[in-house]
Amino acid sequence: MGALDGKVALITGGASGIGLATAQLFAAEGARVAMFDRNADLVNETARGIGSSAIAINGDVTSENDVERMVAACVERFGRLDIAFNNAGIAGAAPIHDHELSHFQHVIDVCLTAVFLCLKHQSKRMIEQGEGGSLINTASINATQATKGLAAYCSAKAGVAMLTRVSALELGEHGIRVNAIGPGHTRTPMTERARDVEGFDEAMIGATPLGRLGEPGDIAQMALYLGSDASPWVSGQLFYVDGGITVNELPPGFNMLESSLRRPRSD
Repeated sequence: MGALDGKVALITGGASGIGLATAQLFAAEGARVAMFDRNADLVNETARGIGSSAIAINGDVTSENDVERMVAACVERFGRLDIAFNNAGIAGAAPIHDHELSHFQHVIDVCLTAVFLCLKHQSKRMIEQGEGGSLINTASINATQATKGLAAYCSAKAGVAMLTRVSALELGEHGIRVNAIGPGHTRTPMTERARDVEGFDEAMIGATPLGRLGEPGDIAQMALYLGSDASPWVSGQLFYVDGGITVNELPPGFNMLESSLRRPRSD
């Protein structure tokens, strides 16, 4: 018996990194999984790799039409929606005095507004079903940790944290739990450019009490807990999965991001 037997899960940003690791884990635990990503070729390939318990849906999380279609496609294929992991995101860095409005807005759109759109349409379906559900959002340690160059990303992730709390307050009467995960520095395609900066990984590892970077599977394990019946009375919370780095001061090297992450990159 798997922890998610009989459940249907929807994961955005499901083609790689944390989203892919979560889709693989959920499927291994008995869930049927809809994987949503803007990279059509990659999400189709990864869904095929999981097998018949997974489907791929291509689209843009910043488009309300695509988000509505995503939920409908999941329900059409599997008949219901029990868990949603709103994980898609991008990063990019620029100092405040030289930050293009278009880039700032794009990060906010993908990392915050898209989470709102997902919550809106996912919760609507769960309310119609009348059986509750679990909604999980990807925040970040940057929901509370300010970092030079990451004005848009930090602001978006702080917004995700509060959006999670408000959603939990509103949706609790429907038996819908809403929580967020705040990953620390994790090895994903989105963090690859930062990890190319000389000394960055070493600085982050040195500031992390558990002495290593995160892996996508570390975050997936928390998503499994929040999506499963093991957390029936857990809602409105932000869970840091960060090796303990939030109990320490971030190293000066963390601000290397200001000069190294100039373009958005997907999870």
